[in-house]
Amino acid sequence: MRYRLNKLIYGPVGGVHMARLDRGSTWFGDELQVNYLRGDLTFTKTNINVLVEGTVETMVEVQCVRSLDLFPLLLSIPLQDIAFALPGSQQQYYEHELPDDNAADRQISADNWLDLTEILREEIIMAIPISPVNPKFAGDNAPTLPEELDEHDREWLNVKWSDTK
Repeated sequence: MRYRLNKLIYGPVGGVHMARLDRGSTWFGDELQVNYLRGDLTFTKTNINVLVEGTVETMVEVQCVRSLDLFPLLLSIPLQDIAFALPGSQQQYYEHELPDDNAADRQISADNWLDLTEILREEIIMAIPISPVNPKFAGDNAPTLPEELDEHDREWLNVKWSDTK
């Protein structure tokens, strides 16, 4: 997910570049695969960096903590004020103004390419719930016990909660 920003970088401060993200199945490293990536992105030039904003829609397979089955989880990931340093700005004039986390993945390359791959991977991982629950097992719709249990197993598996009403 690389974008070439020649016109934006050599344009005036406040310049805007719009881009559409529309990809199919994508792997982020060895462990994270998404079914698709869709969204609209806005790149805005400031005097020391380029800000990326937009919303990315995706779907990822996760494991339900209640049923242990895999299910597709739809995610809507807002991208807000993600800054990429302009080429050469880190060494030259604005070193004191750049954030400490301005690593190589937050730099625009010397040939004006901006790579969003690592940022999107981080944002997707952060958007996945720690304990995902399949919607068919959420709330009052959750089956309490499997139907194939006999009466003896049902008796000791059933938890009696006190009524606090």
